[in-house]
Amino acid sequence: MTPFDCELLRAGWPAQPINTVSAVAFLVAATWLWRRRARVPAAAVAAVGAGSAWFHSDPSGAASWAHDVALYALLALAAVYTWRLIAAQRPPLLAAAILASGLAIWFVSRTGGALCRPDYPVQGHAVWHVMAAIAAALVFSMSPNYETGESR
Repeated sequence: MTPFDCELLRAGWPAQPINTVSAVAFLVAATWLWRRRARVPAAAVAAVGAGSAWFHSDPSGAASWAHDVALYALLALAAVYTWRLIAAQRPPLLAAAILASGLAIWFVSRTGGALCRPDYPVQGHAVWHVMAAIAAALVFSMSPNYETGESR
């Protein structure tokens, strides 16, 4: 187990199959955003998916770095978009609720958490991946296009 995500580390590849597969949710969200012409957010969401899949499939210092840098970049971008939505009187309440629910699930199911079951086929961290990807897709898809002034 890693300190944060509960799933057992297995010998071979992928080290954490459930968390690795669930990282694909970010790639699905990125593809959806790309098709909606939200290119920068799509790239940030894809980077999180790739970094997360790398980290959970083959944990290493480099994979951890890629995961964390992508995550911090996505968080910064999401903060800017969320601020713009609030300023435009369009607070992303559904995205916030999904993200908060995902965080709550992750918190109680992380390593050492009350619901951590390292060998279960459903992992709280994997649920977090899916919910975070959905929340990101919602925030970035409802943000006004500041280049044209239109809403997406």
